[in-house]
Amino acid sequence: MIRHVLALAIAVATLVAPPAHGAASPPPARTSETSHRITLITGDVVDYTERSDGRKSAQIHAAPREGEPPIFHTMTTAKGLHVYPSDAIGAVTSGTVERTLFNVTELVRTGQSDDRTTTVPVLMTGGISASAHTRINSLNASGIHVEKAKAQEFWRSLDMSVKSGVRVKYDRPIKVTLDQTTRQIGAPAAWAAGLNGTGVTVAVVDTGIDPHHPDVAARITATANFSDEPDVTDQHGHGTHVASTIAGTGGKYTGVAPAANLVIAKVFNGAGEGDTSQVMAGIEWAARSGAKIVNLSLGGDVTDGSDDLSALVDQLSAETGVLFVVAAGNNGPAGRSVASPGAAASALTVGAVDRQNKLAPFSSTGPRIGDAHVKPEINAPGVAVVAARAAGTSMGAPVSDLHTAASGTSMATPHVAGAAALLAQQHPGWSAQTLKNALVTSAADVGMPWHEQGAGRLDVARAVTQKATATASASFGRQEKGTGDRLTRELGYTNDSDSALTLDLTASVKGWDGRATTAFQLSTARLTIPAHAKATATLTLDPDAGPAGVYGGVVTATGAGITLRTPVSVYEAPQTFPVSVHVRDTAGRAPAPAFGQLIDDSNGGDDLNDPFDDTVNYVFDVVNGEGLANVPSGRYSAVSWATENTAGVRRWSALAAPELTVAGAQDVSLDAQRTVPIEVVPPGPAEQRDRTVTMRRVLPAEGENLSSITETSAALGSAPWEVRATPAPAAKKGAISLQDNVTLQTATVTLTSGGRTLKAEGDIAVLSAKWSGELTGGIKVVKIKPDTPAAMVKAANAAAATAAQEGRKALLSYVDQQGALPLTGQVSTALPSLSVGNADGEFLAAQPAIKLSIKPGPESVFNLSYLDANGIPAGHRSTVDPAKLVLRRTSYHADKPGLTVQKTWYPFPTGLWQTQIMRGTTFTPPVAWNEYIGPGDDRIVWKRSVTLSGTDAKGARAAMAMYQENVFRAGQAPAVERWFAGPMHSTALDLQSDHPARYPAAGDAWRQLCSNCRTGDTFVPALQWSDGNPGHYTNPYQNSKFFTTTKVRLFQGDREIGQNQDPLAFYPTFPLSPEQATYRLETIETHAPGAIAGAVNPVLFTLAPRTETTWTFQSRRSLNPPPRGYSCHAQATSCQFQPLVQLRHDLPLDLTNSAPANKSFVYHVSASGSAPVTVVKVLWSTDGVTWRPAQVQPDGDRWQVTVDKPSGEVSLRTEARDGSGNTVTQIMQKAFRTHSGG
Repeated sequence: MIRHVLALAIAVATLVAPPAHGAASPPPARTSETSHRITLITGDVVDYTERSDGRKSAQIHAAPREGEPPIFHTMTTAKGLHVYPSDAIGAVTSGTVERTLFNVTELVRTGQSDDRTTTVPVLMTGGISASAHTRINSLNASGIHVEKAKAQEFWRSLDMSVKSGVRVKYDRPIKVTLDQTTRQIGAPAAWAAGLNGTGVTVAVVDTGIDPHHPDVAARITATANFSDEPDVTDQHGHGTHVASTIAGTGGKYTGVAPAANLVIAKVFNGAGEGDTSQVMAGIEWAARSGAKIVNLSLGGDVTDGSDDLSALVDQLSAETGVLFVVAAGNNGPAGRSVASPGAAASALTVGAVDRQNKLAPFSSTGPRIGDAHVKPEINAPGVAVVAARAAGTSMGAPVSDLHTAASGTSMATPHVAGAAALLAQQHPGWSAQTLKNALVTSAADVGMPWHEQGAGRLDVARAVTQKATATASASFGRQEKGTGDRLTRELGYTNDSDSALTLDLTASVKGWDGRATTAFQLSTARLTIPAHAKATATLTLDPDAGPAGVYGGVVTATGAGITLRTPVSVYEAPQTFPVSVHVRDTAGRAPAPAFGQLIDDSNGGDDLNDPFDDTVNYVFDVVNGEGLANVPSGRYSAVSWATENTAGVRRWSALAAPELTVAGAQDVSLDAQRTVPIEVVPPGPAEQRDRTVTMRRVLPAEGENLSSITETSAALGSAPWEVRATPAPAAKKGAISLQDNVTLQTATVTLTSGGRTLKAEGDIAVLSAKWSGELTGGIKVVKIKPDTPAAMVKAANAAAATAAQEGRKALLSYVDQQGALPLTGQVSTALPSLSVGNADGEFLAAQPAIKLSIKPGPESVFNLSYLDANGIPAGHRSTVDPAKLVLRRTSYHADKPGLTVQKTWYPFPTGLWQTQIMRGTTFTPPVAWNEYIGPGDDRIVWKRSVTLSGTDAKGARAAMAMYQENVFRAGQAPAVERWFAGPMHSTALDLQSDHPARYPAAGDAWRQLCSNCRTGDTFVPALQWSDGNPGHYTNPYQNSKFFTTTKVRLFQGDREIGQNQDPLAFYPTFPLSPEQATYRLETIETHAPGAIAGAVNPVLFTLAPRTETTWTFQSRRSLNPPPRGYSCHAQATSCQFQPLVQLRHDLPLDLTNSAPANKSFVYHVSASGSAPVTVVKVLWSTDGVTWRPAQVQPDGDRWQVTVDKPSGEVSLRTEARDGSGNTVTQIMQKAFRTHSGG
C-alpha cells in the first residue's frame, strides 16, 4: 500500500525546535501502546502491540493446516519483530519468499494491519500470474493482492522449489513525496534565451492529472492509468501540482518548462496510495512512451539501491536512454535517509531547500546506505511551492481555486525535471547522462555538506549558458580496508565553446567527522581543453591511506567564468572476516533450515567517522547446517536454533556461543549435542496449553549507542516439544538470558485401560468445549503409517472422519513405529480424536475396554515464567511448587452465549526484554478455576490480557481486551479475580498496590495517563473502561475508539466549555479557568454500534448499554508533580486528580452476570473522592420510568446496597456527595439482570 505524505515545513520545524532555556525537564513519558492485527502471507495471524518506547508484544494464532500445525520461530532485531511459521522457513532461506513478509513491525509501519486492508500485497517475479492486477513485463513480474481470508490457500498453491524460478516479495509502499521558485533557480534567464521546453516530452508518474486545469490541459499528450481508480483524473492533487511545476502555463505560477509536453502515468489513487508493482508498471510505460525525462516525485524505503524499484530505474535508464529525475524522500533531517528509487545510481536524485537556500528539515540526505554513493546529487526549491490545484482537492495550503502551496522533495523534483527539459530543447542530441552532468555540475554551492546538497542547488541560468560540463559525480562505493589496491575514477570535462578552455582543479574532501584526508589525489591541477573537445583528469583513491570511514566532498573546476562541481565519495569500510557457523542437532546431523545471528557485543561500534558502523545484528540463513556472516574484527555472540521433528523426536534447541573474539576467518560450532534439557515438572497430571522459550542477548547502552536486545524465540503453543539450550556462563558485558514461559493446566483428559492411565494428546480446548463427558465404548484405535509429521496428522484426521461415519464415539491414533510420539494437531470436529505414543497404542489395540473421560475445564491453571537473568545453568529442571506461586480464584464472565476468551498473560523481565511472544490459550466462557501465577519475582512484570470476542449475524468480528499489570511476590495472599464481571463502565484507572508503576525499578515503563485530571489549565476526563474487578482496564482511546462510545460535555455555571480543538486528538480535553471555579461534567456512555474491536459493543455485552453521569466539582490550578505511577497529559511536569466522586458497583453476579430473581439482592458501592463521601442514595427500576429506593448503609469504606426482590433487567440511579460538596449522579441502564424464571 502506498501512501502520500507531504512534509509540511512548519510542522517539521516545530518537531525539531529546541526547548526554552531553563525549562524544567519533563518527567519520564508515559509508555503508550497501539495494537494491530496482522494476517501474514501464510494466513497466520499476529495480534501485535507496540509501545512508544519501542518494546513489543505479540500473540500468534496459527491458521488451520491440513496436517500438523507449525510452531513459530521469532526473531527481534534492529529491523523489528519477525514471526516465521516453521513450515515457511525453508522458502525464506531458499530465497523463494522475501523475509519482509514476516516482519510484523515493518508490515504495521507500512499500513498492512487488518483494520486497514483486507489483502496482502505481493510482487511475484519469475512469471506473470493470472490473478495479477498489474504486470511489469520488463521484470516478468506481477503485482497480486492476496485476500487475507484466502492467504493460507494462496500459500499452499505456491511452487516453493528453487527451480520453479518463482520469487514472492513484499509489494512495498511508495509515497508521493511555484511563483518565486522559478526565479530562485534562474529559469527566467533560460526563458529570455528562448528556452521553454518546446519539443521535449516529460513523463509524470504520480496521482494523475486534472485534464481540464488551464495550466496544464494544453500540454497533455498521452495518459495511462495503473491505479485502482477508473481513469487518470487526479483525485488527490499531488500529480497535478507536480506536472504544472514542470510545464504549467499559469502566468504568475508558470512552470519551469511551460512549452514541454506531458505524458501522465497514474499510479496512485485519491488517497495517494498504491502498490510498488503499480508504480513499476507506470515507470515502465513512461520510459517507453517517448518521453525524454521521467519525473518520480515519490519514494519508498531507504535502501542501498539494490531494491526492485531502484533496479528497474537503472535497467530502464540503460535500455531506453531516459533520464529519471527522482525525489530523495522526506525522511530528513536524519542522514543516510535517501529512499528508493532515489537510491538508483542512474537517477538524478533531488533534495529540497527553502527560499533562503537552507536545507528543508524534511529533506532526505545522504549518502546512500551501504556504500556512501553520492545522493542526492542536487537540491531545488521544495518549501511552500505554489502550483496548480486539481479540481475538488485540498492538498497543501490552497491559495485559490486553481492553485495551492505544498512542500516536499516531491515539489523540488519537478523543478529539476523542468530544467532538464530546457536543456534537452537546447541540446536535442544530448544523452540522459549528459543532461545529468550539466545540471549537477552547474549547481550553485549554497554552503551545505556534499551529502546534503550533492553539488548544490539547481542553477538553470548557469546550466543553459555555461558552455562546459563535467562528470556528475564520482563515487568509489564500498572499499574494504586491507586490500592494498588503489582505485581510480575518470573525471570527464567537455568544452562546448568555440575556444580553448583552461580549468583549475581542486579537490576538497573530508571524513564524516570532519577530519582531513590524503586518500584522494588528482592527476593534474590544471586541464586545457580544445574547443569542442573533451579531456579527463584521474582521481585516485588509496583506501588504506587513513582510518576507516566515509569520506566525501567536491572536485571543483574553475576558469574563464565557468564553475563545474563534481561531488565525490567513498566508504572505506573496515576489513571483514568470514565467520562460518556450523549448526548441528542432537544427533549430530544438519537440522531443518533456520536463521542465525552474529551479535556485535560492542553494540554497533563507536567510530564517529563511520556512519555505517552501527550494525548490531548480522543475520544469516542456516541451510544444510551451515551459515556464513562477514563481520569486522571484534567480539560477537552467535545464536541460532536446531529443530528436530520426526515420528519419534519433537525437539527444539536454543543454541548460543557468547562473547567470541573475531580477528580473522573463523569457524563457530553451535552443536545441540552440548545442550541441556529445559524441563518444567508439574505437581500432578497436567496438559500444556502454551509455551514460549526465548533466548536473549542484552547489551547495555554505551557512548552514543543505545542499549539493544536481540531475541530468538520458539512459540510452541500446546504441542509438547522437548526444549533444550546451550548452557552458558554469565556474560561479562550485558547478559545472556533464557526465559521459559509455560501455561499448564490440571488434566482434563483421562485415558484408562487395563488398570493403566495413559497419556493422550489432542485439541484440549475443543475437547473440553464440545466433547466433555465419559466414554466407555465405541472408541476406535487406529495405527498410522510412518511418514512426515504433516502427512501423519492428515492421515489421522482422515481416520477420524471415517470413524465418525462408522458411528464410533472417539478415535485413538498412534504411529506404527517403535518409539513414536503421540501426534499433535489432529482435529476433533466430528468426534473426539486423540493420539498416544507407539507403545501405548499397541497396548490399547489389544485391550477389550477403554475409558475416556473429558472434563469441561481444569481445576487449576499454572501461569509460569522461569528466568535465567544472566547465564544459562547446566541443570535446568524447574519443579512447579504451588506454595511459591500466587493464587487467584478466577472467573471469566459472559453476558451472552457463543463468545470466546483469548487469555494471554505476558511476563516481562525488567531490563531484559524487547519483545514478548505468546500463543495464548482459548476457551469458552463462562468458566471459573484457580489461576496460579509465578514464581513470585520482583523482576517480572505480568501484563495480563484477556480478550472477549465473538461475531455478529453477518460474521463480523467483535473483540475487546481487558488488562491488568502486576508484580507478584512469593507468599502473596490469595485473591478473587473476575474478568468481564458486569457492568462495564468508564473510569479513571486506580492503580492497585502491586501495579509495577509503583515499583521504582520498573515504574517508569508502566506509568498510566492521569485522567479525571488537571494539567495546568487543561482538564482530561476519564479515559479507561473497566469491568467489576478493581485494577482491570482497557484504553479505547489508544485505538481511536474513545469517541465511538463516549460523549463528554463540561460546564462552568450555565456556560458550556468547548473542547480544545485538535482534529487528531485521541481523547477530548477542556480549558479551565486559572482561578478556583465550580464545574459540571456530563458524560454519556453507550455501546458502539455493531461489531467492533477495541470498545464495548452489543455483540459482546448486554448490560449497561447506556450510562449517564453528571459530576459537580471544584478545581483550581496546581503545580503538584503527577501522582505516583501516573504521567500527565502532553508530558507536562505537573498534574493532579480532580475531586470527582468515583462510583464502582461491586455486584455479586454469577458467571452469566445475573442475579437471582425475586430475592433481596445485596451489593456494595465504592464512592471515593478527595474528601470522605457522606451521602449515598440508590434507586432502582426495571422499566426506566418507575424508580424505587434501595436500602443504603455504610459498610467500612464502602456502602452496602439492598435491592428488594428485583426481577428482570435492573437499572440503577446512584447519587453521592462528599464532604467538600462535590457530587455525582449516575443512571446506569440495565446494570444487571436476574435469572429468568428466578
